[in-house]
Amino acid sequence: MFRTIALALAATTALASASTADLRDIGKKLSAEHKDAIVWLSVLAKTSMTTEGEVPAQIKAALAAQEKEEKSEVTGTVIDAKSGMIVTALGGLDKSSVMDGQTVNTPMGVIKLRSNSEIKEVKVITSDGSEIPADLVLKDADLGLAFIKIRMDSEEAKGVELQSISLADSAKGEVLDECIALGRLDESLNREASLITTEISGVTTRPRTFYRVNTDTIGCPVYLANGKLLGVSVLRNPKGNSSRSGQIQVSPVILPAADIAKVAEQAKDAKPVEAPKAEEKPAEEKPAEAKPADKKEGE
Repeated sequence: MFRTIALALAATTALASASTADLRDIGKKLSAEHKDAIVWLSVLAKTSMTTEGEVPAQIKAALAAQEKEEKSEVTGTVIDAKSGMIVTALGGLDKSSVMDGQTVNTPMGVIKLRSNSEIKEVKVITSDGSEIPADLVLKDADLGLAFIKIRMDSEEAKGVELQSISLADSAKGEVLDECIALGRLDESLNREASLITTEISGVTTRPRTFYRVNTDTIGCPVYLANGKLLGVSVLRNPKGNSSRSGQIQVSPVILPAADIAKVAEQAKDAKPVEAPKAEEKPAEEKPAEAKPADKKEGE
């Protein structure tokens, strides 16, 4: 009897090992095919914060003191090599999209934040370290998406061959489906390609579908074990736009590829937003806003 149990356990372990080996092989293949479609974006932005209603002067002063220009980096994924279109997580590119409208508990009571970011410069850092100028052309705050278009006619873009992923070659996922998350390490690790094997730990269907997947990057693609694209990682604001701890909390989720493809169609014709010149102070221009998705019954 014990020998039978031991043989059964050995067989089960062998099957599990084979499955893991297959998943790793698929992951290596996907990385080899698509790693150069994942790029870093260098963003220069000026973010300001205020509050709604009357608040103590010290809070206003503290928020005003945080207004400054700063550079940050976020990963993105090329979805159209010909036009140089890139999709990324809006929350990583535009910090104000995460903070605007949030209510935060403070020792002086609950305050509602208002935040705005002026994106002054975007550069795409390719896998070989080259920097190419680009523009923010469209953002969808509801889905947490931002679309960047490389200036393909720029001197820096000459001779650069882009790779892209296909949003059309996708599939839906279910809880516990195995996944492969592609990414790119930061500058301290030479911006090398990265990948992890993971699984779908949860699926949200209302108000729309999001997948909860453990991944260490945002703005990057996540594939199913069959090689089909599941979606791209974005940042989701907490329900109710509130924070009991005093800290803004966001959740990384995977937005289905089909939803991204719909907004990408609008991005094709969206025009870049020119940053105001230093000596001029024109009325603030905003990137094109995607039309909100149709509401489902019960939302």
